[in-house]
Amino acid sequence: MQYSYFKKALILALTILLSFSAKSQTPQNSNHLKIVYFGSSVPYGQGATNLKGYTSLFSDILKNRVSTSGIVWETANISIGGDNTVRVLNRYEKDFLPQKGKYVIFALALGNEGIHEQGQPMFDQFEKNMKILINKARSDGYTPIITNSYTRNDYNEKDYSFIKKMNLLIHQWDVPSINLLGAVDDLSGHWMDGFWSDAAHPNDEGHEEMSYTIVPSLFDALESKKPMPEKVKGSSIKFSKNKSQGKYIAFTPENIVHPFTTSISFKASNPGTLLEINDVAGKGTISINENGQLVYSSAKSGNIAGTTKVNDNKWHQVTITHYYAKGVTMLYSGSTLQGTLDERLITTGINIGGADIPKKVAYKNWLFYRSAMNPDEIAYLAKDSLLKSSLELYAPLDAKKVSVSDPLINLAQSMNTIKETASIGN
Repeated sequence: MQYSYFKKALILALTILLSFSAKSQTPQNSNHLKIVYFGSSVPYGQGATNLKGYTSLFSDILKNRVSTSGIVWETANISIGGDNTVRVLNRYEKDFLPQKGKYVIFALALGNEGIHEQGQPMFDQFEKNMKILINKARSDGYTPIITNSYTRNDYNEKDYSFIKKMNLLIHQWDVPSINLLGAVDDLSGHWMDGFWSDAAHPNDEGHEEMSYTIVPSLFDALESKKPMPEKVKGSSIKFSKNKSQGKYIAFTPENIVHPFTTSISFKASNPGTLLEINDVAGKGTISINENGQLVYSSAKSGNIAGTTKVNDNKWHQVTITHYYAKGVTMLYSGSTLQGTLDERLITTGINIGGADIPKKVAYKNWLFYRSAMNPDEIAYLAKDSLLKSSLELYAPLDAKKVSVSDPLINLAQSMNTIKETASIGN
């Protein structure tokens, strides 16, 4: 009788242990270097030749990085045309869990949610369900990444307003995200001419633009447990023209760049070059002219002459955003547009410092995004806030090491770095 009791107790204990082990053995343990694309027709590749859309193109980027990163990523695509947040939630258990990956890109948009037809209720549904998907993935042991909403040719002004509003929310969520809109937007919510296959889908060129918005080393950074960036307060570095002797700090993007946005805060009282923007065609600059205004000089031809005075030795923010598909560069001082220039750039690097800087200049909060930004996003940046979608570089530039240990640290979820060829001042 006593033997039978202990036998039953042992069996019960083993059952509980096995049950716990099975539950804790989450699917991602079978392949922690696997990324699953989980969305609708655009991530599936609709509109591209042989369905080789932006997700497939990004998979190729990952393969091409193996020689430098040493990491071999596996990708799978379980996207289905027409899916929205409701359908993806319904497919989660059956289609996603058996993939046994580690990372999942929820690639959904407000279009399939019905934003054009029903407006605010579908906006609310999308927001609610995306948060459910994010929390569900995390609770099951996965790392979620989300794409923001993009364009459609049937969107009206109200639809576009919803898209921009949702994307601003996504920029600020505590989850890695990808700014697809800035790759293909004509700045009215439609596909840029020459970059769409039909009203709802990009063509080969459109998919290519979207693929460039994903930070190439994002998954390397996530695998190394690099956290989401948070805004650092009180940081800055100083350059003195006499002491720096033409040296600089350089940033080189990890892969081909088409759309991009770069922003930095500065303080100066004299004329001189603030940024050098290297392009395959040569070198462009952003400078303060003799009248104290910003001037963007293109690496190709032409310039933008600003109107805002920035030579008062107070903090100002300069932002340049480039829509490759639309073929336009925009220069901002804070949230104020200084002007535009029609061109297409392929940026290879950005430098601060150099021989032509103002006599004394301070910098802080250097940002580089692999996507263009609309005026709503620029206005948010100008509030000294941090947007995170497609962010490849966030360097607080804290020379005094008050908030960070390394004055050249990159807090963005990428493995990229900036390189110092100048003495950093306090």
